[in-house]
Amino acid sequence: MLVTLVVAGHKQGTMSLYQAYEVENDPLPKVGDVCVILDGKNQPTSVVVNTAIEILPFNDVTAHHALLESEGDKTLAYWRRVHIDFFTHAYTPESEIKFTPESLVVF
Repeated sequence: MLVTLVVAGHKQGTMSLYQAYEVENDPLPKVGDVCVILDGKNQPTSVVVNTAIEILPFNDVTAHHALLESEGDKTLAYWRRVHIDFFTHAYTPESEIKFTPESLVVF
């Protein structure tokens, strides 16, 4: 469960597609933003503060980014595999959001 990784201090980063913010008309995260992390029962588990925001092409994500996300075996290869799968299947073909390896991501 991801919340366990957050609470334990292992998961220190997360990634989303830049296009999703544009299409959904959501503001980009900013340094200093505060977020409450909820568990599977919508109960608060922790509070996190954004200390850095990076916008970069998916292909430029590094092993360090993958390690900060702290999922799976924590390698860049694992990170790329699961995120390509997620980003290519998360949006319907009719969606305005189209993932390519050059797509910008928000970390």
